[in-house]
Amino acid sequence: MDWITESVKRSNKLKDHYKMHDIDIFIKDALPDGISADLVFMTLKRIIPPHLLGGIDIVYIGDFEVFKKKETNAVFQDGAIYVSNKQDSDQDMIDDIVHELAHSVEERFTQIIYNDESLKKEFLGKRKRLYDVLFHYDYDPSPQIKSVYHYDEKIDMYFYKEVGYEAMWNLVNGLFPSPYAVTALREYFAIGFEHFFMGEKLSLKKICPILYSKLEDLELMEDK
Repeated sequence: MDWITESVKRSNKLKDHYKMHDIDIFIKDALPDGISADLVFMTLKRIIPPHLLGGIDIVYIGDFEVFKKKETNAVFQDGAIYVSNKQDSDQDMIDDIVHELAHSVEERFTQIIYNDESLKKEFLGKRKRLYDVLFHYDYDPSPQIKSVYHYDEKIDMYFYKEVGYEAMWNLVNGLFPSPYAVTALREYFAIGFEHFFMGEKLSLKKICPILYSKLEDLELMEDK
């Protein structure tokens, strides 16, 4: 892509090229006033252990077509993280990057995370309890909610459109870290990763003990 070459050229003149350990970060399109790239990357460097960054080669920040297609602000693909430059705050940008980092970690350490199926059992156990709660409040949930752990568009739209995320916050309280964590097992892991490394370890340990244990093992892996 031509803009990548141009970004590298401009980096000699403008503050649009950063480094986070061995990861190159290029800002293709300007961030809004009040968003500090320095603060964002300094924070990420502080909270994420270096050994968990190995699946990322480069980060691009800008306005990309993929965000419109997937209705998202960030994507992890082929060792690269693409992040929207349209951010409301430093915290929002950090959240977006950490979430995609989680998917890169999941890709690298799939066996550690999923092979014993304990995380899957925890996730589906919570889904079954959520099914009972939804049924109790007359939301007419599909029985598939209790057994499907991969992403399913119908289930996603049911939570998003029929139940609504505002109601979901109350329904998942004490069961899932957030409504989006209900979407699929992969998102359960990624949202847990966010909470773990962004200062919410105690609450995560309380409501998602197996997920917490997996993340703790990943965090301490370099010291073993």
